[in-house]
Amino acid sequence: MQIRAIFTVFGLIATSAFADAQDVEDQFFLQPLHAPIDYTLVDAEIEANIERLGLERAPVDSIQALRDDFDRMIFPVRASAGADVFLPQFIGNFVDLDPAGPGSLRDWSCGTRTYDLNSGYDHAGTDISAGPFPAHGMNQRWVDIVAASPGVIIARNHDADDRNCGGLGSSSAANYVSILQDDGLTAYYWHMARDSLTDQEVGDRVEAGDFLGRVGSSGISTAPHLHFELRHPDIPGFVVDPYAGACGESTPLWRHQHDYLDPAITGIFTHNFTPAIPASFCQPEYPRFRTDFSPGDTVYLGVYVRDQGIGAASTVELQDPSGAVMYNRDFDAATAFSASTSFQTSYALPANAATGRWTIRATFQGDVRERAFYVGGDPAAGARLAAAVLPASRSVQAGNPATAFATVLNPSGVTASGCWVSPATPFSGAFEYRETNPATNAITGDVNALFDIPAGGSRSFVLAFTPGAGNLADSYDLLLRYKCDNSDAANMISGVNSILLSFGPTPVPDIVAIAITPSGDGILRVADENSAAAFATAVANVGSAGTLTVRPAARGSASSMRLRICETDPGTGACLAAAADTLSRAFAANESASFAIFARAQGEVVSFAPASTRIQLIAEDAGGVIRGSTSVAVRTN
Repeated sequence: MQIRAIFTVFGLIATSAFADAQDVEDQFFLQPLHAPIDYTLVDAEIEANIERLGLERAPVDSIQALRDDFDRMIFPVRASAGADVFLPQFIGNFVDLDPAGPGSLRDWSCGTRTYDLNSGYDHAGTDISAGPFPAHGMNQRWVDIVAASPGVIIARNHDADDRNCGGLGSSSAANYVSILQDDGLTAYYWHMARDSLTDQEVGDRVEAGDFLGRVGSSGISTAPHLHFELRHPDIPGFVVDPYAGACGESTPLWRHQHDYLDPAITGIFTHNFTPAIPASFCQPEYPRFRTDFSPGDTVYLGVYVRDQGIGAASTVELQDPSGAVMYNRDFDAATAFSASTSFQTSYALPANAATGRWTIRATFQGDVRERAFYVGGDPAAGARLAAAVLPASRSVQAGNPATAFATVLNPSGVTASGCWVSPATPFSGAFEYRETNPATNAITGDVNALFDIPAGGSRSFVLAFTPGAGNLADSYDLLLRYKCDNSDAANMISGVNSILLSFGPTPVPDIVAIAITPSGDGILRVADENSAAAFATAVANVGSAGTLTVRPAARGSASSMRLRICETDPGTGACLAAAADTLSRAFAANESASFAIFARAQGEVVSFAPASTRIQLIAEDAGGVIRGSTSVAVRTN
């Protein structure tokens, strides 16, 4: 069965060159992405390494009970720092849950977004495809693969060819990492790019979010993608589908399962002519990117989207540097579903076109995005970004917005131009950012508008996340990308410039928390490896009433420290009771409280690594779902 990820193009310039490109693009995406993985050799290696390393796999007593106890996972793909797209991926195929013969297809949502083969193979994993320009994205290493769940590497290969040109009959040698997860599942990360794998070896431990490699097309693969598969030898059929739905399991294995149809603008580009994707991945791809134009030039505009539903409409608007609308177009409503498609048009710049930054503003199924091109010269290279978000977590009823404030800084000596903010991992709902006045927090900008940051300057924003009704998230750390045309994205640092989201069908406590260290800079300094220090936290419950467990938690090398917590008198800062490992407290709606967290080093140096070595305050409910969090960096001097 052919893959359902059809690449179609609407509204392109009527040229014979494009007509040829349309044909080959359809051929390129109308193929199964791979044949079955040959588990014979790799599973023998896995079992030998499990035995050699003295590892044990958690057995399956009750399939459903164990599934309820499986670790919830994060999405295993995200954009790299240099990726020039909002989102670098779309779902090509889900697990085929219909065991009948060839042509009988059923995915977790009762759809047919999967495939099987005449050989009897039913697609056994999730194919996360690279787009919108698969060859360019692979060559530029735009798509990172990260561990979905903690565990130990039990097999890997890095030096196989990653540009398969023979289709499904090619060599099965692939680049991959296999991880024995802490919950007993084996996770297979397949088809990676050659020599892109992590330096970690077999036997090394990884945590959720750790870098594993980059998306490629090694092994039996027809296009760059990650085949992500979960298996357990005690489960009939071995394969475990991480998704849950009407025709699948009742419990998802994701911290946040994205919608079956997950429409979004993945990228906006300008070109010097209509781009082309060849019929074969190994033939030249022609993105024809261009961002620097002169008056009188023709600008070819492309809006690239995923999961376009029937009836979906899109618009594009072009603004000159003054903000005046110079061109707009409404595209026809879609007549078929496409997993990855684009809308293209062109605009002839007038002979007296204003120099500076021009803005493309596109809308697609509720998603609003902007990108820039430049008349009279691209911006100077070398901008750098850093970002922070407060509060670090929100917990809301689905359908209601969760808001936070972000600051984006440019510590470089050049202006950062054409900047934007975007979720880096799936989020089923509406995302908006608007620029604010940093002194008053009053909104000053339009929804998802581009911005510039002067050299050595900053910009502030309010972020709004509105999960769709019926969506769920349990302690989901939503990473965010802050990117400009002349900079890589800011480093994504969990607890610093991400936001921890929890949401579901009912009102819940929502603890907004801030932390204050003695130095006032967010760093807890402990005198030496045998000393102690403390920091203060203030919290306010802006959600419904509820009883929560409040506790400190350590990340990175701070895990060697002894942590204690007490509630404090907000006036004096004195503990109201003896410090303990955790405390339970009932929070009324709109109630505030304060806590102190004490950290004692246990004879080990805690090196300064603010991205990974931190101490958190966590407030969680009886089900272990985090309803509030904040953190500080920590070091021993």
